Amino acid sequence: SRWLASLRPADEEMFERAAAHSPKWREALEKAAAAPVPEPAYKVVSKDSRCATIELDGRTMVRTVGKRKEAVAVASLERTYGDAMGTITVNRKPIADYFPWPLNGVAVSPFLLTRTSSKFNANVVVKGGGLSGQAQAVRHAFATALQGVDSSFRPVLKQADMLTRDARIVERKKPGKPKARKSEQWVKR
Repeated sequence: SRWLASLRPADEEMFERAAAHSPKWREALEKAAAAPVPEPAYKVVSKDSRCATIELDGRTMVRTVGKRKEAVAVASLERTYGDAMGTITVNRKPIADYFPWPLNGVAVSPFLLTRTSSKFNANVVVKGGGLSGQAQAVRHAFATALQGVDSSFRPVLKQADMLTRDARIVERKKPGKPKARKSEQWVKR
């Protein structure tokens, strides 16, 4: 088949050796190679360096990434229609359940600043770091997503310094020292 023809000589040799031991394995792989490749369920409408607009089942979403310290947040924003209120979920939990009180205010501050808290449904997957870094990563993702939805939000978000990735990270530990800069107590005599 065409799939077998696309194998490199080394791969083909390994495949033939394995197929000699199990004819069922060879049949299954040839059947999989002959099957048509399914079309993806979504379509990327536009994409720039920070933001991707995706069309899925007739709905349009904006997907962005936000970072802070070791935390990485991937946010998907979808506009609500009619009288529906916007909901925000973080790692499949409501934002109020995931972040304690002061941090959930940090995370949703781009919506409060642009007065769009009830106009979007947001779904966020955040990994790494602690809660503070995660909340700030979510804020960064929401700010870049709102900018992708409507470029008129950019001046307000830029002035509040929400579009800039905060590059401060923990300094590495140095050899011969207990921490990055901390030293043993110095004794003069």
